[in-house]
Amino acid sequence: MDVIFGLENWKACRNPVVTVGSFDGVHVAHRAMISLLNHYAEVDEGESVLVTFSPHPRMVLHSDDAYDHRFRLLSTDEEKADLLEKAGLHKLLVLRFDQEFSRIPYGEFIEKVLVGTLGVKRMLVGYNHNFGHDRKGSYEQMLEYGKKSGFEVDRFPEQMVHHQHLSSTRIRNLLLSGQISLANELLGYNYGLKGKFRHGVVEPENPDKLLPSVQSCLVKVKRGGHFSFTVCESGDSIGLPDLKLEEGETVRLEFIKELDSHRHEASVFD
Repeated sequence: MDVIFGLENWKACRNPVVTVGSFDGVHVAHRAMISLLNHYAEVDEGESVLVTFSPHPRMVLHSDDAYDHRFRLLSTDEEKADLLEKAGLHKLLVLRFDQEFSRIPYGEFIEKVLVGTLGVKRMLVGYNHNFGHDRKGSYEQMLEYGKKSGFEVDRFPEQMVHHQHLSSTRIRNLLLSGQISLANELLGYNYGLKGKFRHGVVEPENPDKLLPSVQSCLVKVKRGGHFSFTVCESGDSIGLPDLKLEEGETVRLEFIKELDSHRHEASVFD
């Protein structure tokens, strides 16, 4: 997968099939969308392209709200790229999102970015995806631009799990309410983060990364080429009371499932 930072570094490709979005967490629905994008790219003899943003728009547009409501990321830029590559995406275009970028009208974004720079052949949009300044751009308007500029537009249907909409927001809420197992089901993998052990707790390398809130959770701890399973406590910080770590040691955690704190027995095993 090619990762391109900024429109100025984009190099033309044949028949790009494009979607746009934050794709935070690259969950089950995101990967289904990438699969369809790849299918269209194969049919059109082109390449699949995701246009995404860094930092996450909600960190820029609603910084106070994001802080107050503990908005945090499911995936860092590096984690997102790794997950998208595993999903088979051909090209990832990362655009820097700031206040100036947020004021670009949807029509200008389509004409200058999607048509003028990328040369979009086909556009795949989410069932409720809006874009451009104040999110005024809609699927119907994208259809009109497609007719005018000569690209096809398809809509990806809503994805439901357990009769509820599958979204990054829902997964964040599940993690913050301690429902680790269900969150992992919607992600399609175990939620995790990388951090350093300092002063008795694990501090995420990226301060914007979401910390699950759970009194007791089974975790997989990767240390270099070795791993252990143990119990952690997570909320404002992550404690690993039954595992001896060196100060400053880097670890990778995978949150596996929540535990009943009244029934589990603390254990660590390699």
